[in-house]
Amino acid sequence: MRNAFKESQESKEPKSKKKNRVSKTFNALLNGEFLTREGVVAHLPFLLFLSALFVLYIAMGYSFEQTERQKVKVGRQLEEEITEFKSLKSELEARKRQSSVLQRIEEMDLIDSDTPPEFIEVNKGYLEE
Repeated sequence: MRNAFKESQESKEPKSKKKNRVSKTFNALLNGEFLTREGVVAHLPFLLFLSALFVLYIAMGYSFEQTERQKVKVGRQLEEEITEFKSLKSELEARKRQSSVLQRIEEMDLIDSDTPPEFIEVNKGYLEE
């Protein structure tokens, strides 16, 4: 004859040990007790080095994000400047057309010359006198 009560207690013990182990680990994490163990104290310089690397990695991520934002901002500004340049260039081209120049000359009550300009040659010593 088997003892059912004893078998049920034996099957419950490993579960309670497992629960007990998990709860001890969880408590050690919450109260910081795991930090005082010899293994952690011996490896403290390495852990500090790893922490510094993590902080550096996060800082570099923020720096790269800021650089990307600046690149996008400068790209937009460049597009605006190119657009403004093109519009001013087309306006200048329109002003340089002979018809536009003639119209502005007429507004100032000047006449357009039919003869081309002539060069006047002066001797070297003429202006010095």
